[in-house]
Amino acid sequence: MTVTVTVYGTPVGQGAISYNKQGKGYHRNARVLDTWRDTVRDVTLHATGRHLHAAWKTAKAPCARCGIRAREHAVFLGPVAFAAVVTLPPVPSDPDRAWPLTRSSFDWDHHGRALSDALSGVLWADDSQIVDGRVRKTYPDQLSDSLDRPGVLLRAWDPREAT
Repeated sequence: MTVTVTVYGTPVGQGAISYNKQGKGYHRNARVLDTWRDTVRDVTLHATGRHLHAAWKTAKAPCARCGIRAREHAVFLGPVAFAAVVTLPPVPSDPDRAWPLTRSSFDWDHHGRALSDALSGVLWADDSQIVDGRVRKTYPDQLSDSLDRPGVLLRAWDPREAT
C-alpha cells in the first residue's frame, strides 16, 4: 500500500533545540512549527480516513474511539519508506533563483524531522519505523512532482512491497 497526501501551506522546518536558563528545551520557531505540524497531521488524517489515538486513561490504553492500542493505531506497523517534495515560496528579492539555497528555507533534514514527527501516530506509530527517507526542496513548478504553490507532497509505503 502507498499513501500519497498533498498539504498546502508554507512549509516550516524543525530547527535545533534552544535551552532557557532553567535548562528546558524549546524550538525558537515553535508557534509556526506547531501550526505546520498540526496542518500536516490534520490533512493526512482526513486523507486516510483515520483519527488520532484517543487514550482515556494512559497512552498505553486502547483508543477510546476504536479500541486499538497506540502501537497498532498507525497506517504502517512495520518498516516505512517515506518521500517528501517540499515546495517553498520563491524568494521575493530573487524570483529567478533556481534552487532554495537560502538560510530561511531551512536545511532539508529540518523539513524531514518536522514531517516525520507530525506523522507519528498517523502514518507510523513512531518515526523510528522509517528505514528509507528522502526530502527534496524546490520552488513551485520546478520539478515534475513539485506543487504549483507552497506545500508538501508526501508519499509513504511499505518498502517490502513492490512500488
